[in-house]
Amino acid sequence: MASEWAEEAERQAKAITRELIEVGRVKGFPVTYQKREARFALRAGTATARCSAHDHDTPQGMDWLQPRIDILTRVRRGMRPDAQDDSPTSAP
Repeated sequence: MASEWAEEAERQAKAITRELIEVGRVKGFPVTYQKREARFALRAGTATARCSAHDHDTPQGMDWLQPRIDILTRVRRGMRPDAQDDSPTSAP
């Protein structure tokens, strides 16, 4: 089961990367899936924004839409250097 989850996360990371590449103004923002930590990492220059996949794993299953929203929100903000924290993008 865990390996299926990791495989799906890898597929989702690749899809998110394709989405970012298709948006012309965000070229140069690679997204990788860090399997060991089960998190997505968005890099721009020296800034890194991270989005833990576990944060979106609900009792009803994984919500793969929310990591996309979090990552694309960071890109829209321009990946300011202050976006280097590991906290979720949603407000409390």
